[in-house]
Amino acid sequence: MDRRPLALLLLLLLAALPGTRGKPISLTYRCPCRYFESHVAKSQLKHLKILTVPGCPLQVIARLKNSSKQICIDSKLKWIQEYLEKYFQKRVKM
Repeated sequence: MDRRPLALLLLLLLAALPGTRGKPISLTYRCPCRYFESHVAKSQLKHLKILTVPGCPLQVIARLKNSSKQICIDSKLKWIQEYLEKYFQKRVKM
């Protein structure tokens, strides 16, 4: 049995279905951090990355020294707030 007519019929049925007008769900951007760690010591961190993404709260992503694992840190932590204040002051001076 030839499968071409069946494939063509399936293709026509899929084309006739009402589509969405926006981007496909897989292409929409999500905030990188959905969960935040609040019990992280400065001594555990190797590198910090600060992301400002429209529609998302401030994103602070840290790489740990012990592993290559990346975690999201709560930006409301006191030492993060102090770090961010210094970081943004340096950016303004440049």
